[in-house]
Amino acid sequence: MPSLEAAEITAGRLHLRPWRPYDADAVHRLCQDPQIQRWTRLPSPYEHAHAEDFATRQAPLSWVQGTGAPFAVVDATTEELLASVELMHITAQGEAEIGYWCAAHCRGQGVASQAVAAVCRWGFGTLGLSRIEWRAAVGNVASLRVARKTGFVLEGTLRQALVVGGGRRVDCWVGSRLPADPTPPGRPPHRSG
Repeated sequence: MPSLEAAEITAGRLHLRPWRPYDADAVHRLCQDPQIQRWTRLPSPYEHAHAEDFATRQAPLSWVQGTGAPFAVVDATTEELLASVELMHITAQGEAEIGYWCAAHCRGQGVASQAVAAVCRWGFGTLGLSRIEWRAAVGNVASLRVARKTGFVLEGTLRQALVVGGGRRVDCWVGSRLPADPTPPGRPPHRSG
């Protein structure tokens, strides 16, 4: 895959930008949340070395290799870290998977939904993606709510297809969003290039 130019997206009160080395402390602190460790693919326990490796090596490498577009979601005014959203496993065939987590104190405020919608618009418009897939462990109703709110169509359940919480293999829901899918209510329509 050709490398991707690291992008920044402003979406109202949110600013999505590439991860920076100084984000490691905030990532480590926020990822101590038991819900993030329970439902995501992060190592558990999540140590400071994991956060440093992510912010300084893994995230920049994803952009360089063209396999991912990981964004820190920050408050557009204060720069406070609120969430993470990433297009990962980007293929030459125009497919990607989306993953996200949200800081506990920001849940229920539309942060994840707004960030996911912005990244999907960017992925379809700027990257020309044909399909974005979403996966979440069965039972992660918060992630399901975000996916549905941002226009993902639930396609089914895959047995033992996701590894979460530091190594637990679980069933997962899978869904997708296509460029031609209807724009969810309250969202601006997608416009290509």
